[in-house]
Amino acid sequence: MKLTNAIKKLSKHGKVKQSGNLFWAEINRHVVEFMVNGRMDDDSKDITCIRCRGVNDNDDLMTDYWGGVWCDNLTRAIRVATAA
Repeated sequence: MKLTNAIKKLSKHGKVKQSGNLFWAEINRHVVEFMVNGRMDDDSKDITCIRCRGVNDNDDLMTDYWGGVWCDNLTRAIRVATAA
């Protein structure tokens, strides 16, 4: 999915925020996030690393814990967030 389409789709469910090449939105006490594949100089880039996690379910590098569920596409991640 292209970056512009992904942002448009995610913004229907919550305010989309950005930090570098990471985009996320909070939906029903869950965070749906994805990264841009490649550099940020072009909006026609594809998205990758799509996941859904709880708001307080943060990664812990010291214990090798990665919170959340990795999803194949953005629609599935949004569905997981809205189902809870």
